[in-house]
Amino acid sequence: MVEKRWFSGNNLYKRICIILVLSILTFSSYVSGEPGTKLKEKFTAKTENIYKEIDEYLDSEPSYSLIQKLYEKKGYMPTQNIEIILDMDSIVASSTGDIPLTANIGGRQEPVLLWTDTYDWFEWSVDITHEGLYEILMEYYTIAGSCSDVYRSIKIDNDVAFSEMYNIRFPLIWEYTGKPTVNNIGDEVLPRQEQVLEWRTTAVVDSEGKYAQPLIFYFSEGKHTIRMSFINQSVVFGNMIIKSPERIKTYDEVKNSYEKNGYNYVDKTIKFQAEEAVLGKSNQTIKMVTDGDPLTEPVYNDTRKLNAMGGWSWRKGNDTITWEFNIPEDGLYNIGFRAAQWWSKGIPVYRQIAIDDCIPFEDMLLYKFDYSKNWKMEILHDKDDEPYLFYFKKGEHKLTMTVKLGPIAEIADSLKVDLLMLSDILRQIIMLTGNNPDYNFEYELERNIPHLTDNLEILMESMQSKIDILNSISTDKPTFINDLLLIKDQLRKMIADPDSITRKLNDLSNTQTILGSWLLCFQDQPLIIDYVNIGKYDKKWDIVQSNILQKVRKTWQNFVRSFIKDYDSVGGKNTSKERTTLDIWVSNGKEWAEIMKSLADEDFTSKTGISINLNVLPSSQVNAGTVNALMLAVCSGEAPDIASGMAANSPVEFAIRDSVVDISQFSEFSAIVKDRFFEGVMIPFKYRNGYYALPETMNFNVLFYRKDIINELGIDIPQTWKEVYENVLPILYRNGMKFYCPQDFSTFLYQNNGKFYNETGTLSGLDTPEAYKAFKEWTELYTSYGVPVVSNFFSRMRTGDTPMGIGGYTNYIQFMSAAPELIGKWGIALIPGHEDINGNIKRASGGIEGQALVIMNQSKHKNEAWEFLKWWTSTDVQTRFGNELEALMGIEARWNTANKEAFKELPWKTEDTKIIMNQISNSIAQPVVLGGYFTNRHIVNAWNSVVLGGENVRDSLEKAVIEINKELQSKQEEYGVVN
Repeated sequence: MVEKRWFSGNNLYKRICIILVLSILTFSSYVSGEPGTKLKEKFTAKTENIYKEIDEYLDSEPSYSLIQKLYEKKGYMPTQNIEIILDMDSIVASSTGDIPLTANIGGRQEPVLLWTDTYDWFEWSVDITHEGLYEILMEYYTIAGSCSDVYRSIKIDNDVAFSEMYNIRFPLIWEYTGKPTVNNIGDEVLPRQEQVLEWRTTAVVDSEGKYAQPLIFYFSEGKHTIRMSFINQSVVFGNMIIKSPERIKTYDEVKNSYEKNGYNYVDKTIKFQAEEAVLGKSNQTIKMVTDGDPLTEPVYNDTRKLNAMGGWSWRKGNDTITWEFNIPEDGLYNIGFRAAQWWSKGIPVYRQIAIDDCIPFEDMLLYKFDYSKNWKMEILHDKDDEPYLFYFKKGEHKLTMTVKLGPIAEIADSLKVDLLMLSDILRQIIMLTGNNPDYNFEYELERNIPHLTDNLEILMESMQSKIDILNSISTDKPTFINDLLLIKDQLRKMIADPDSITRKLNDLSNTQTILGSWLLCFQDQPLIIDYVNIGKYDKKWDIVQSNILQKVRKTWQNFVRSFIKDYDSVGGKNTSKERTTLDIWVSNGKEWAEIMKSLADEDFTSKTGISINLNVLPSSQVNAGTVNALMLAVCSGEAPDIASGMAANSPVEFAIRDSVVDISQFSEFSAIVKDRFFEGVMIPFKYRNGYYALPETMNFNVLFYRKDIINELGIDIPQTWKEVYENVLPILYRNGMKFYCPQDFSTFLYQNNGKFYNETGTLSGLDTPEAYKAFKEWTELYTSYGVPVVSNFFSRMRTGDTPMGIGGYTNYIQFMSAAPELIGKWGIALIPGHEDINGNIKRASGGIEGQALVIMNQSKHKNEAWEFLKWWTSTDVQTRFGNELEALMGIEARWNTANKEAFKELPWKTEDTKIIMNQISNSIAQPVVLGGYFTNRHIVNAWNSVVLGGENVRDSLEKAVIEINKELQSKQEEYGVVN
């Protein structure tokens, strides 16, 4: 029997691509009328069969857009005027058997559901009296102390109808606790933020902001069960509401009601600054920002002003900002925004606009803000440039704007399928030709790879459909169109001459990279707002662009200021003698330091009265082992109080020279602070009986695998290295594929119960039978089992050539940020281990060391410095720092904090977090001892001798041990530590 799988086989890839092309073309003809018509006609005849395939593969969870088409085909209609409230009595089952109800939460007296991670799922029962389409809403109350949004998945009658049901978001709401404060040099600093703890009711929507309206679900008449499953974060749920989808009125209907009621313009205008009137926002990383344009209010002159709202921090789907304002009298008003969208050339962004939590009319479901190089006054208007009218009653009102992808979602969906298809094509070609094909050999690709040219034609036509959509929605020609035209031309030439494809594999690989980068770009929808005008539109509103003289003056002021501004110090230096000031050297980037400084000014200084001065240095300048800024500062007696971002092997090197403080002497170290970190991560900072640093970050090693490929090949996730050798490698090699393992000895050493050094750290521990066994197994992995000595694991896994291998934090971020086509197609697992006689598998590994934070011994403020270390490594601060850093820099800058609880709070996948935390808890960082810096060098030399030179395993390891012990003893003699 052939297994039904939506993403299996060439034909199904082709079908999916056709489906999404049809979706795009349908939308394209809606927005423009003309583009894509020819292609649409070409595939019209296939539509009926496609819908049959959608119906057939419903169990494979297609996207919501496809299910909407199925609803239409089957004639499912929205119900009308029905609302079913499911209270606590409707909860009929849970994963543990009990229902944890509680009362008196958030001012609510009646019982509600307190859902913690103890419960995997809850199930509601509902009796539907009218068949049709419904929305699902939830009342929820978030729990104080959490920094991440609540996520749940949902099933109806134990079925997931579409993939968006796996990830339902219940956002936290944040508010500023006051106005910006001013630091010692006059720059404004962000005020503190607090979570808004209140009951909210939200409809179930897709988590990415792809669809303008809530998700709708089909219910037949009769009893149904709705199961929600835990993904992350505790929450309190009130009633679940099943209701008829809300119909949004057209603008003509609303306008007619204005005339019928005799509403008139109010000849008054109110203006509110976007950064000042914020009532709440759905992400604490959405922030006030600084803009230097001469007309941005208030003007940014000598000192920094937080004078705008949003920008790059306000770009993710469904992120919202709500403003509060006061209307002076009843009547009709226009709304205008001084706004800018200058991030992606030619590509517009979309916002959903609600007044007092309601969409006023259809056109506000998706409102387009066109790309512009300059600030502009965006008067909310229709397609004929006629300003929309809004009716307000006198008093307080709310304006909410939500990020939506709009038609960009159609392009993003199409890109995902294009990338899947490209990946499949590349994998099939490489399986036939290898990574280095012979250009003179005729591989007959067209004959040996079914539907190759057909699939390339589909890709080429998909490129054209995206060009048509972009042309229809853009005012300026997007840069992406040039890339699409180039790709389309390359595909056309490959179709014309299939034998040339082997010479153009790099072109296909580059196409994959280009489309992947654009897919990530399309998912970002930034918009910055200076102020909002509400009143009767006046042409004076349009004076928002600064002229050339104003810009020249501003540029000259910045030029003069550059001679006196301290660019090394972040946020300026505190010179006040009234409070203690800590000098901190940071070896991360300027963006990292700015967030660190902002958090410290806002939270640490306000609580303790201790100021900090931050200076940014290159990473090489705060480590041991070379002449650098920190070494010179220590020698000259000018060392800072704290050094941040230090390599894990440096603190002990400084401790040996009595240059850093033993932090274990502080009373709270053992009782509170040390428990924030895994025991294995603390090992490099221990010297004799003291600890000389706290970890800031940590790394990890896990097994990466391509889900689609290993399922296709029938490979099970290996639990032990024996399974790798006997089950995984033979299957991979038979299919022209490889397994990747980095040259890391620590994994095999620790799993075989070996150690790098003896108990006192004075001699090498590699002269033991356990170490020899580990070294032999490690080298045989390359000499006997054919694992590649050198390989670009990211690229090879992306193309499918290496569908399984061991990697770390860097690889994880690469797959998340640079391979969007593989989203959902790769996973991680615990690394293979060694099974003992009791059946337990030891999965230990090394390589978990990250960056460290130290107090310098020359500091005159050691106690105050310790207060900073406690604050900086705390769960709340590390969580907020990680969230703000990722909001500013993107997922590629995800903060791999060493704080265990903060790590779980950051936006890692829940299932991945469990695996990573499990793996790190079983891992051991390499100790740092006197003279230990030569250990890894001699281990690598021994490995080279065996793997590349063919020497005897035992002889090579023994030579390494002799050389390591020589260096250890030499350093022990130098520092007077001789046993």
